[in-house]
Amino acid sequence: MERAAPPEILTSTPHGRTLLFTFAAGQGVPTHKHAAARVTVAVLGGQIAVTTDHKQLLSAGEVLTHDGDHEISLLAQVESRVLVCLIHEQ
Repeated sequence: MERAAPPEILTSTPHGRTLLFTFAAGQGVPTHKHAAARVTVAVLGGQIAVTTDHKQLLSAGEVLTHDGDHEISLLAQVESRVLVCLIHEQ
């Protein structure tokens, strides 16, 4: 996997961040965690493979929610735009 360029930070507050990723095919984000956060992954365009405790493909218009205490990775299958929201638990 080729690591993607850093995302565009759309919002950042003490309670979370909203990030916009633009991936070329084969780019992604390696396995990582977001401790004490809820993660929402929304595919705006393209298709990505999301690996958590299992692997699934998400296409444009699909959304996944994830417990940030568990590992996640993203890999673009084609050129893709992905919105990621991190909501930190209080």
